[in-house]
Amino acid sequence: MRLIVIISTFLCAMVTIPTFAQFTITEDFRGGGSPDIIIGDDAYLTSGIDDPVNAGWLRLTSATGNQKGYAYINKSFPSTLGVLVDFEYTMWRDIADNSYHGADGFSVFLFDAMYGPSNFSLGAYGGSLGYANSTQTNPDTPGLTGGYIGIGFDAYGNFVRASEGKNGGSTGLSPNSIVLRGRTTSTNPSDPNTNKYLEGITILNNGNIVDALNQQGDPEDNVIDYNTVTSSRPSHSTFYRRVQIDLRPTTTGSYRIMIRWATTQGGAFTPLMDYVTNEVPPALLKLGFAASTGGGYNNHEIRNILVTTPGNLRVNKLVDKDIIRSVPGNGNENQIEYKLEIVNDTPANLSAINIEDKLTDVNGVALPQGSFIITQISADANFTTGTVNLPSPSGTSPITTGSFSGSVGLPANTSGIITVKGYLNNYIPEGNSLKNTVEVESTEITDEDLENNTATVNTPVIAEEIDLTLQKETVNACLDATAGNTFEVNVVNMGVLSAGYKRTGWSSSNNKQRIVVVKDVPSGYTYNDNATPGGFNTSITSIGGNQRWTKVVETNTPSIGSTRYIYIARGASNSDQELQGFGTVMPYPIRYTITPPAGVTSYTDKISVEYRGPNGRYAYDGGIIEDPVNLHNNEVETLLETLNAPTVSDDIVYYCQGQVAQPLTAQASSSNTLLWYTAEGGSALNNAPIPNTTVAATTSYYVSQTNGNCESELTQIDVIVLEEPTAGSITGAQTICKGKIPNQILNESIGTGFGTLSYLWEYSTDNGNTWNTISGVTTASYQPQKVYTTTLYRRITIAENTEGYSCQSAPTMPVQINVKNCTVITNPMLPSKAKK
Repeated sequence: MRLIVIISTFLCAMVTIPTFAQFTITEDFRGGGSPDIIIGDDAYLTSGIDDPVNAGWLRLTSATGNQKGYAYINKSFPSTLGVLVDFEYTMWRDIADNSYHGADGFSVFLFDAMYGPSNFSLGAYGGSLGYANSTQTNPDTPGLTGGYIGIGFDAYGNFVRASEGKNGGSTGLSPNSIVLRGRTTSTNPSDPNTNKYLEGITILNNGNIVDALNQQGDPEDNVIDYNTVTSSRPSHSTFYRRVQIDLRPTTTGSYRIMIRWATTQGGAFTPLMDYVTNEVPPALLKLGFAASTGGGYNNHEIRNILVTTPGNLRVNKLVDKDIIRSVPGNGNENQIEYKLEIVNDTPANLSAINIEDKLTDVNGVALPQGSFIITQISADANFTTGTVNLPSPSGTSPITTGSFSGSVGLPANTSGIITVKGYLNNYIPEGNSLKNTVEVESTEITDEDLENNTATVNTPVIAEEIDLTLQKETVNACLDATAGNTFEVNVVNMGVLSAGYKRTGWSSSNNKQRIVVVKDVPSGYTYNDNATPGGFNTSITSIGGNQRWTKVVETNTPSIGSTRYIYIARGASNSDQELQGFGTVMPYPIRYTITPPAGVTSYTDKISVEYRGPNGRYAYDGGIIEDPVNLHNNEVETLLETLNAPTVSDDIVYYCQGQVAQPLTAQASSSNTLLWYTAEGGSALNNAPIPNTTVAATTSYYVSQTNGNCESELTQIDVIVLEEPTAGSITGAQTICKGKIPNQILNESIGTGFGTLSYLWEYSTDNGNTWNTISGVTTASYQPQKVYTTTLYRRITIAENTEGYSCQSAPTMPVQINVKNCTVITNPMLPSKAKK
């Protein structure tokens, strides 16, 4: 029998912040995205297309007419504790749109997590912004499948409007509005209850907020969108919008929805809307975005999403540049400013929040001494006076390690900003990316949700000269021994100079550089590159044809039995070509599938790029001419292996109700990392979950392992919290003579609980200060032996399940047996003396 003891009374000086399910989802949309991001219609990621690689945005629509686009995160999160959604957006155009002044806007929506790629459909576009229904499309369009709440950032003013079959709203256009529409109640677009208008505000140019139904917005104001035509995205100082949507559970199980925004980076948030729904959310939710254009249009762009639980200590990180240079010294090109936003969203005043901030390469390896120089660290006035304990670097006395630690204090329900300024000093981190990570913690609270205590931001580093690297993507990074693994590879120039090259057609006078991709395939591996768009030219002397690459195959090189595939960039025309710098991607990929021989469970796939000069043995063999300091990133390796699910010592873990729980454990193989989940298809946690034991229930958790590329199947762990038994009551208080046997202490009411019940009896001879177990007694009543001093007795109920796990009740009220000294001392009669 395993006994799980409940300590029912304890003293603790810490504040406990209870959580039932931890989660944090982050997606910056700066790079190539994640397989968990479902992007559709005209939406795309601008990384390497309109922006440098790893410095992009999610562009829902471009600034052209009649566009529509959406994206949603195909990871679920629980609704029980509420949801905080935090993101940046920008809305701008580089072409005038006649008299529309920008349109239409975008929606943010929460929907039932039971819907995904196989059964998910957007609502109508146009004024419905991809969320609401419409009876003016052909055919009519119902609202978003499983839609719970849709929040429209309505530049043109049609999401507010009761038009196109939408239920409720204004009679006319209401530009520059933020609007809530409700649940999708039916697949019938004409249902009068679907996607109903709930609440709306219009923001005027002077900052005043009015009811959206009043239709007072001016479409020419720079409020929801930026209405000055500009050739490039407006800078943060010109137009900046960061939105927080804070949904807190009410006592009725619905949500209080609070919307606020900041219009300067790191600036204070302005409250915009506070609305209480009467709709209870689904148990699990997902988050998405959609946008549309018509006769009027904008680039609708989203970045830096955070979805997490409110009501705890958390941290966020902002950066002022999308790219930096690797030049020496302290100049504008390589300076960067980070803002560490620390939020104490708890009822406790915290006097010491510990901070660890570090700069690393993309793999988390610390930067060499002197490669990043911190010249300033400052804290704003929101931190508690006298609690700021941070380093004070300067230009003459900087921090040269790229890392620092310290502490600050924050009042309850307050946020503060720490600003860190510095510069990258003539160094290119691995992966051409500068990674900045901050962690916070406080020992003054029990912060059970540690998922949002870490924040990371990556900034691409542009090298000097020409710097070629490869962008390599795969749908499945786990080894597929049957169908093989398919990769798509693009060439990227992370330098400041353009890489010129000549369309293949070698001759002695063809004195031009070449961009060459080299792939070595070991003996026994099956290799197929037929899926490459446009195919290949196979003659190095040929000029014509539409192929973008010439392929040359060499056998037995670089080792006996291997095959080398050499791909020479041809470009789109016969004229000289250029691959622009600053993170530009060559727009035509190489796509190949590789399958290992039978029995192989792990291998590393490698592919490299070279920039070669003219006059070599072949058109591709003229010697590498890329600057040697930029050659560290020319080869990309991907580890492919078959990963089994991690092992656990117990797939069922028992706790008694109210018992202090420990983090769940599992065993990963090799150097792999564990990923924990609170739901299948949910978001991975940063930490092993700590089960909640306040309620008797069964909760399933899931764990996988990953090598950074491949993730295994899940192992399920069920945590069963057993209900606390009741003690019942006993009777039999009495007074006896010392050394006598008292009457039996009787069961007055039996204890209750799960499984098989038994009892444990205890006694105390020091008025309840210490208790001793009476061994061998398990009955509901108890017959004490001879008692020599006043003694207290109490009973505890033990409930035991069929697996042998037990829980104890709290003890009964004690019964006291008083003991008195009953010995009677008498004086014998003395004989009298007769008088003589």
